[in-house]
Amino acid sequence: MENTKILLLDDREENLISLKAILSRDDIEIYSTTSANEALRIVWENEIAVALVDVQMPGMDGFEFAETLLSNPKTKEILIVFVTAISKETTYAVRGLKTGAIDYLYKPLDPYITNAKVDSLIRLARSQKEIRDKNKLLENYATIILNSPDIIATVEPETGNIISINPSVEKILGISPSHLVGTTILDLLVEPGNASLREVLVRKSYVGGETIVVEDRFFGRLRQPVWLELRIMYKNRLLFVNLHDVEKRKEHERALIDAQSLAEKARKAKESFLANMSHEIRTPLNGIIGLGNLLSATPLDASQRDLIDMLRQSSGSLLNILNDILDISKIDEGKFSIIPTSTDLRVLGKGIIDLMRFKADEKKLNLSLAIDQNLPECVMADGMRLNQILLNLVGNALKFTQEGGVVCRVDLISETQFGHKIKFSVDDTGIGMSEEHLANIFSEYGQASENTSHQYGGTGLGLTISQKLVRLMGSELEVNSKSNKGSQFFFTLILPDANEKSVEPKPSVAFQDLPPFTGKTVLVAEDNPINALLLKKYLKTWLLDATMVLNGREAIDALREKKYDLIIMDTRMPEMDGFQAASFARKQLMIQTPILSLSATVLPEEIQQALASGMNDTLSKPFEPEKLHRKIAALLGEE
Repeated sequence: MENTKILLLDDREENLISLKAILSRDDIEIYSTTSANEALRIVWENEIAVALVDVQMPGMDGFEFAETLLSNPKTKEILIVFVTAISKETTYAVRGLKTGAIDYLYKPLDPYITNAKVDSLIRLARSQKEIRDKNKLLENYATIILNSPDIIATVEPETGNIISINPSVEKILGISPSHLVGTTILDLLVEPGNASLREVLVRKSYVGGETIVVEDRFFGRLRQPVWLELRIMYKNRLLFVNLHDVEKRKEHERALIDAQSLAEKARKAKESFLANMSHEIRTPLNGIIGLGNLLSATPLDASQRDLIDMLRQSSGSLLNILNDILDISKIDEGKFSIIPTSTDLRVLGKGIIDLMRFKADEKKLNLSLAIDQNLPECVMADGMRLNQILLNLVGNALKFTQEGGVVCRVDLISETQFGHKIKFSVDDTGIGMSEEHLANIFSEYGQASENTSHQYGGTGLGLTISQKLVRLMGSELEVNSKSNKGSQFFFTLILPDANEKSVEPKPSVAFQDLPPFTGKTVLVAEDNPINALLLKKYLKTWLLDATMVLNGREAIDALREKKYDLIIMDTRMPEMDGFQAASFARKQLMIQTPILSLSATVLPEEIQQALASGMNDTLSKPFEPEKLHRKIAALLGEE
């Protein structure tokens, strides 16, 4: 509640000091002055509720000051108490009361009496202000109701009889308000027996207090049916009904609502499907990739290492397919951003060729990179997305080429005022496509022909995503192709110079060679046994003392008993999930330990939910152990 403002007016400073000391409280705000003119300025600029005024003052005495306040509408509601040491005679007191004062305080002031009187005045002032505010509010409401274009009525709940109704009823229904008072509102309905309003009155569904919205047909002018939307609210044993004319837009609104409802259901179904699919696939995939990492760290002969490499390659391909599906969803929903950074196109191209070299070698194909000598050293581009596009194009070219080779080209076309115009293209000597097949090549899940996926594999998502990404960059992915004569996929971007060189990525390090975290304890909540095994192995290798639990409830029990340096928590677990456990740990247990979220989905909504629940950082499955190590180091402050 807002503090009550009190004015102290006395020509002697020591009296003001004494009064302030007596009235020192948290719920009041004190203004003090020794000048009556200054006091008038204070009451004019501030909402003073109570004024303690000395009677005898030079210039304008207390009586004159009170009369001045009483004569002005803005200040006449101030409660005035005279403070005096002169007399307690009746005639003197009567004079003060006639000037507008409501009480006296006599010097020397008794602190208990003074506080008691001021306390009662504060309650009175607050009560009066509340009454004034409510009266003003009622006046405003009355103005709104009388001038509202909607029909506004008060109705008796038990009978449906109209108690009051505003003038708008005559304009909408053609009936005078005076003719309706005392009649039942149900008589105005076209089909009172089947009306939604009748259902509300019979069932008394308004008793809960929530606003009920229904639509019914009423007889309008010349007995023509009119659709009205009724907003019904129950208060003070009355129904307040707002009737709004929706005749002209009812059909359109219903169609729009139906369309929005279907779209929302489809969106939620899609989000739910993607989240569940991501979780169900990523969780075992994390185990497959992790087990491959663990096996690669053991002594292996050449054939075994080849098998491990193929296992990791296959799991990587599966992860790419999953990411492709999620990328399409994010792009379509506008949740995908292009973030330009300093990019060395030569390094980017070399990385793509090095990565895809093994595929070319398997099929005994030539794979080469052709870089224009005049290409700038570094440009501003989203290197990660550009890499994704070219990897898709090179991978597709290798897939559909049986003889010859594939060339990835980066050519400088021209200079513009906005930057360098650069063409990216991938040429192959593969199976090519006919003109009719080219028409569907960029459609989602589409391939050149029905038997393409059977013969060459793949989902047909790569080109779809590449086209969407190229469009986000402001260009268009195009293709030139002839059946059995190969294909060329190309696009052109205008990229400005970068102010600084790009930073080359550090080479990856095997998990067993990463530095340890000696002496640190970590609590791990993970219900999947394979993922739990992997985490335990990684953490043990890094000399972390790990306590393993199966769900959020067990994690909370462990946190009650022991303090840890770090908490690693899966988001989806039985009994209590990671979000609930993190929120409970922060709010109920008041634990400040860093929490790392492990999630098998990469949807932005789940990342935001993790941070909102109190987690410090997130890591999506499947993850490389090196990335887990970096996250742990950052949270432990050992970067």
